[in-house]
Amino acid sequence: MRIAVIADDLTGAAEIGGIGIKYGLKVEISRNVNTASPADMLVINTDARSMNEAEAIEVTRNVSEQLKSLNPQFVFKKTDSVLRGHVLAEIAAQCKAMNFSSAIIVPANPSLGRTLVKGHYYINNIPIHQTSFKDDPEFPVTHSHILTRFKSSPYLFSVMPHFANTNNETIIVGEAEVQGDLNNWADKLTNRTLAAGAAGFFTACLNKLIGEPQGNNTVDEFNLAGSILYISGSTFKPSVTLIEELNANNGPVSYMPENLAISGDDNETLLHDWAVETASLIEQQKKAVMSIPDNNNAHTSDGALHKRSFMARAVKKVFDKVQVNELVIEGGSTAAAILDLLNIHTMVPVQELAPGVIRSAVPNTNLHITLKPGSYSWSKSIWAF
Repeated sequence: MRIAVIADDLTGAAEIGGIGIKYGLKVEISRNVNTASPADMLVINTDARSMNEAEAIEVTRNVSEQLKSLNPQFVFKKTDSVLRGHVLAEIAAQCKAMNFSSAIIVPANPSLGRTLVKGHYYINNIPIHQTSFKDDPEFPVTHSHILTRFKSSPYLFSVMPHFANTNNETIIVGEAEVQGDLNNWADKLTNRTLAAGAAGFFTACLNKLIGEPQGNNTVDEFNLAGSILYISGSTFKPSVTLIEELNANNGPVSYMPENLAISGDDNETLLHDWAVETASLIEQQKKAVMSIPDNNNAHTSDGALHKRSFMARAVKKVFDKVQVNELVIEGGSTAAAILDLLNIHTMVPVQELAPGVIRSAVPNTNLHITLKPGSYSWSKSIWAF
């Protein structure tokens, strides 16, 4: 195996897998380390972002030790591009388990308008704590200044530009304003340095390791076919608005029942009725959207956890009632919960339908799964309404 990647959520794992296929690599995405995998690139989704910090450290340590035994040529830690999750704790655990002496984390992705400049993180030039990321139910972003945001962390780190002296640093969060900054950080990597961060930095690392891919492998025009089930577990405002508009135009939207969404009551009858309504929409219109109504309870950690569980159980019931050919899921934690209940633990990326939006095949089935990070926009070809 040439490349091993640990991702803290499923959509991030898929995004990295999609980049791998652009370089002609055979990619496997899995929850477990398959020591017999024939893949050139093995991407392990730990789903650590949905765990508490102690659990995240433990799963990262275990996976790191297993991957180390495979002697990969290059190791990457995929983090959230805006540093949600237990990033520093997981980086420290992976460095210890895999004998890295330092880590360079480059979360920014200038091609998507996500930049880290003079210690502050921006989304399209807006300080990140003034965007919808401030409302994240589990990891709300409270400040654009990285050192201030993580001032209570016990893990020591520095934020610096690529041209600074990094020789005596253990964990570095690298600033990046333009694509060239990512390339400069990739040039600083040694075999004792763990590379970590978002998709843009991973691409820069692959360019250094393999060389740039020939041509553009992103699918410009693609139409999902057969029975399509869309799942949205994201609180990202543009997605919420898009689904509300579809519902207002009598589109095939099936919202989580209010008693489940607001109170969090575990009501099997409501879950059953929701699944029946969704299955009926698929039978009648060949597509349906399952979503969560926008309410304040969604913006709490406990509320998000309950809704994720309810969504996964309802989707399982839909699959028991009707055939689904294409499953399109928005949000990594939601996707992981659903695939666990569907007993899907391995996927093979086959197409990048849009930047960060990856369509994968499920081995030995007729099901394809498209995963989209919650904070990424829908493309017109995927949002087929």
